[in-house]
Amino acid sequence: MANAQDRYFDLVLDKIAEDRYPSGELMDRLEAAFTNREQVEGYLDVLLEKIERDHYPSKQMLDRVHRLAPLAGR
Repeated sequence: MANAQDRYFDLVLDKIAEDRYPSGELMDRLEAAFTNREQVEGYLDVLLEKIERDHYPSKQMLDRVHRLAPLAGR
């Protein structure tokens, strides 16, 4: 069974993935909960998928990917 921190991360990541326009506050909370590189990579995958699907991607989302990509080695 996953620990509480991992469950929290997974739950919030799922909420972000499901919402077409997730709130900045929710994304801030998830970014504050990173404990390893794999979490950063999973989060970036979700954001990049959203950016790819949207004709006019959110500037905030683009900025987040730009800021976090070096942490994932991308």
